[in-house]
Amino acid sequence: MGFQQLLLTASTLSFPAAAILTVLAAAGQIGWGLAVMTCAAIWLGVAGILRLYFGDLRRVARYAAQLRDEFRGTPPPDLSFSAAAELSSLYSQIASAFRDRIALLEAQTSTDAEILDHLPNPVVMVNRLRVVTGFNQAARALFHNLETGKDLTRYIRDPILLDAFDDVSSGRHSLKHTEFVLAADAHRHFDVLTASLPSVAGDRNYVLSFSDLTELRKVEQMRADFAADAGHELRTPLSVLLGFIETLEGPAKDDPDALHQFLPVMRDQAQRMQHLVEDLLSLSRIELNEHTPPSGDCDISAVIERVTTGLKVKADAKNMTIHVTSTLDNPVTIGEDKELIQVFQNLIDNAVKYGHAGTEVEIDIAMAKNPPAALARFRHPRIMAVSVRDHSDGIAREHLPRLTERFYRVDNARSRAVGGTGLGLAIVKHLVQRHRGTMTIDSEQGVGSVFTVYLPARTGDNVRKLHSA
Repeated sequence: MGFQQLLLTASTLSFPAAAILTVLAAAGQIGWGLAVMTCAAIWLGVAGILRLYFGDLRRVARYAAQLRDEFRGTPPPDLSFSAAAELSSLYSQIASAFRDRIALLEAQTSTDAEILDHLPNPVVMVNRLRVVTGFNQAARALFHNLETGKDLTRYIRDPILLDAFDDVSSGRHSLKHTEFVLAADAHRHFDVLTASLPSVAGDRNYVLSFSDLTELRKVEQMRADFAADAGHELRTPLSVLLGFIETLEGPAKDDPDALHQFLPVMRDQAQRMQHLVEDLLSLSRIELNEHTPPSGDCDISAVIERVTTGLKVKADAKNMTIHVTSTLDNPVTIGEDKELIQVFQNLIDNAVKYGHAGTEVEIDIAMAKNPPAALARFRHPRIMAVSVRDHSDGIAREHLPRLTERFYRVDNARSRAVGGTGLGLAIVKHLVQRHRGTMTIDSEQGVGSVFTVYLPARTGDNVRKLHSA
């Protein structure tokens, strides 16, 4: 209460007493001096009492405002009037109850968030307007730029999944399953459950839970591909073997010359089938794990050294040399040694197989200056390029886009003559994709071919020197 308001209220409350004293003084019952002094005392007393009373109320009001704004504050001590003290005590009890309730809700919210983050499946929560209201760590890893307050369609544009959400949000379905393919991440397949959550304060939220079906779909595809590919590629060697067996069982049953002539061919055909089955099984395993990137460190120079050492005998047989150059002191990539050995084993072995006798296989390790645009989606800060160059007949331009297809051969007779199964480059492609890299092929007829593998390179403090120079 302001000072002027306090004076006005005190004057109003002391007016009856002043009127009585004035009447008594006019009747001669008391002196005018005593009447004036008594009126002043009454006025001062009333003003003092009002000041104390309204001061307590003002302190209680400030405390109530603090509780309203922040649910905290200190109750005013030593209140003079019981009404104000009771009001302050009531406010303190209400504040304490609210603090306990808020602490309980915060604890529950924290526990719920921790449980949500530990779920293996990506979970995204949205409201009726398709605005993201929450998500767990698995969802953040799946959708790299996921943020609350953003529209769901910034991250998911699949019309079938969005239609399923509309069906649930409109009440036509309480929950709905949809298959969703994330093409930007090695074609991962998900079963997405869309369901409504209990409404809070009239605003209903919805949850999208992603269950990974990638392995299941790949297994199904692998079974179909294996049956088709194996049936097609095994038909020829099986026909040859059956023909020779029938001949040896029939007309050439007792002919030792035919036996010596047919057995080497039968052995070669059986080995070809063995290599074919091994490569098919290897490719199937690689495709099964392609959506899971490796996380270890791999020294590319050590991998190349191991591969070239193993192929030295084959290169010497054709009077060829394998020359390795590197501009990197520590060429460490994110990968698995065993799989990258398989990558460069296939590439360098092909360079030796198809290269001209007496030529050189050139291997170069360097940082990529102009990496392919296909790597932009992975956001690698540094990219390493490993190129394998041969001096061969080269490959016509029209064949280059299809070289990594299963069983695609530029020259079937020559490929089979050198023991190729037609799966080597397909295996290389899928292994490189698992390492979140890519491969380019360039060739000039009559000059040779260059196969370049691009891989993410370790950066800064993450680089560890795995092998001494």
